[in-house]
Amino acid sequence: MPIDKHHAARTALRLLDAEGLEKLTVRRLARELGVQAPALYWHFANKRALLDQMTDAMLAPAAARLGHPGPGQPWWEWLEETLGGLRRALLAHRDGASVASGADLRRAHALGLHAERITEVLHASGFSLADASRAAGASIHFLVGRVVEEQTRPDPEAERAVLDAADFPFPFMARSMRERHASAASPDDDFRYALSIVLTGLRTLRPGSTTAPPPESRP
Repeated sequence: MPIDKHHAARTALRLLDAEGLEKLTVRRLARELGVQAPALYWHFANKRALLDQMTDAMLAPAAARLGHPGPGQPWWEWLEETLGGLRRALLAHRDGASVASGADLRRAHALGLHAERITEVLHASGFSLADASRAAGASIHFLVGRVVEEQTRPDPEAERAVLDAADFPFPFMARSMRERHASAASPDDDFRYALSIVLTGLRTLRPGSTTAPPPESRP
């Protein structure tokens, strides 16, 4: 029976959620699909190609909802919403951000659509095309890397044990993390704070830009 690469990617996502990225291989997926590994290598030359297809499957729903800023909406508020949606899509799958890290956008099309739309919106908001592209890349690299850290970070109890260990060599780090634990800050709180740094930096680079023009006035 012919192999449907989209079905294969969805099956791989199910294996990812059950077993994690470390145990996911093209051969493991072939066994799950009931085919020989060479049959899959026809569609996925290597694991990176499989991960790219999985990334596309993960992010396709977010890409389908990807719009432009609403009337009068500042570009930075739109970007905050867009990156937040991308984060939720990655968090929906175990090791989702690690799967997307290093993706080839020609295959991970849904991630490429995010980069394309962010570039378009920032350029329409007053950034040069080159700077809009740089800002889009930096935003997505920040987002994916941030979620990798979020998904690999130990749970709060294990983290406190590390901080309280006598041989932990960073006293200010330990004190700051204890303060964050005491404040009951959630991962969402931590993400919003980190994202605000990125957005504030972009606004500083382009202080005169406000809202994007309506779609009908865009080139």
